[in-house]
Amino acid sequence: MRKYFYLFLVLFSSVNVWSQSKISKDLIDRKLEEIANTGFKISTKEKELLKLKAESEQIGYDEGFFRSVSFLMTGYENQNKNKEIIELRNKIKRKLDKYKEDQEGLISSIYRRSSVAFGYLGLDDAARKDLRLALKYANTIHDEDKKNYRKGLIYENFTQYFSNQPDNKKNERDSILYYLKQSLQASQNIKNKDGFYNNLKPDNIAFNNVKLGIFYLEQATVKGSLEKAEKYLLESYEIYNNKKYSLSPYDKNVMLNQMSWLYMEKKDYKKSIDFANQALLMEEQYRNPSNRMESYEFLATGYMELGQKEKAKLYMSKYTYLKDSINMSLRNDADASMKKIIEEADTEYKQSSKKQWMITGILALIAGLITAILWRKKNKALRKKYEQMMVNLKSEKKDQVEETNEETDLDNTGEESNDDLQAITNKNTISADTEIRILKKLAAFEKSEKYLKKDLTISSLAAQLNTNTKYLSEVIKNNTSQNFNHYINNLRINYIVHKLYNEPKYREYKISYLAEECGFASSQVFVIAFKKINGLTPSYFIQSLKEDKVNILVSEDSLL
Repeated sequence: MRKYFYLFLVLFSSVNVWSQSKISKDLIDRKLEEIANTGFKISTKEKELLKLKAESEQIGYDEGFFRSVSFLMTGYENQNKNKEIIELRNKIKRKLDKYKEDQEGLISSIYRRSSVAFGYLGLDDAARKDLRLALKYANTIHDEDKKNYRKGLIYENFTQYFSNQPDNKKNERDSILYYLKQSLQASQNIKNKDGFYNNLKPDNIAFNNVKLGIFYLEQATVKGSLEKAEKYLLESYEIYNNKKYSLSPYDKNVMLNQMSWLYMEKKDYKKSIDFANQALLMEEQYRNPSNRMESYEFLATGYMELGQKEKAKLYMSKYTYLKDSINMSLRNDADASMKKIIEEADTEYKQSSKKQWMITGILALIAGLITAILWRKKNKALRKKYEQMMVNLKSEKKDQVEETNEETDLDNTGEESNDDLQAITNKNTISADTEIRILKKLAAFEKSEKYLKKDLTISSLAAQLNTNTKYLSEVIKNNTSQNFNHYINNLRINYIVHKLYNEPKYREYKISYLAEECGFASSQVFVIAFKKINGLTPSYFIQSLKEDKVNILVSEDSLL
């Protein structure tokens, strides 16, 4: 009798445990569904998701565990918390590696998000490794719609990897375009029979169009690129503004910034400013410092182009402060992540102290190489622009030598040919004689260095040249392709560049003094103008001159 009683207790306990596990799984699923429907705001959902992750692991419910992890990573990603994503990935790596298939697409999602986080921290090798794992697991998904959806996201992330490469050679650009089109095709292949992808499919398609728009904007100088960029961006704009979809505000924020960039390239500065302001309003709903920084940059540039210096100065200050903050945060996160990787390698090989030291040394070398590559990537473009400036300056010096014995009295300049006069007459509303007269006076004005006066306006210059502002503006625009403000800024920046190049003492002066010396009202406006014209800051130019020991003084003898 006692034997049967014990058997009954064992059976009852087993049924009770099984029942509790089933209830717990259902409860976990319901809670995860509620979180999915209310959004992944990590500030309010993190504790709950961590608890669900722990409960899933306790009862051996791997699907609940991986869904909790995936949701946590989504929340971290939305808040730019890349270090937290990588730390979470490292903690569950062994559990992930036990699986050969990924029927629900959760493992591929986890690896894809960790790859993006590695990429943001500049750890490109780790990013590519996880991206390949994500694609490997995505190919094991049984459901075709789910597989196409996951692969579309992964292909898009491959483009991010190739974009991060320092040289950006032609084969890398070809790879970017290839994966962008693969991503778009995978998203378009989603049949969406059950309606599950009503929002996800258009969101993916729209975002891929944004990325294709960015691809062509990055090579805006290539013929036809701006037209292609506009085509893809307008398609994404139409999708994001379609009220039947409920799409990601983060992605829409990105799209609005790229629309601002598009119209900046098309020189429609008012439209560019309008889209940047829309992006800022959207960013308030879904905070992302990187997107906000991009909006500030477009606003600063747009207002500078329109001659609204105070607004340009305001947004440039906001841009600079936010950029410095983000860079500091990224450096700290990258250091912490690299340390974690080294610790992980140490644990795996702790049985052999010799191997430990060897691996640690190799990883330290890799960390140094990664740092060097990132530094090189950042400075290579600046160095190219500096070298081009030096080529131009040396070329100008040769021209100066050749022109020394030429007649410089502008009042005695010979008359233009009838063909030249006719060409000028055709392109202007003013007569050829008037334009030639104004051009002569402008040439004399440029040599007089009167453009260094702070209070110079188009009205005062027109009065000096004995003409009116309309004629003066038209002549400047026709012959320099610039408006008056840009024309004067170019003269001032060119003046200070030559001073820095020819007279080493100027390299010891403060930026504020250099700004005042060449006629700018403030050092901030001077720095913006210098960078816009030359592609680098005055500080970088001065430091490069010092490092290269450029010490060329133009003497009268050298010009003879």
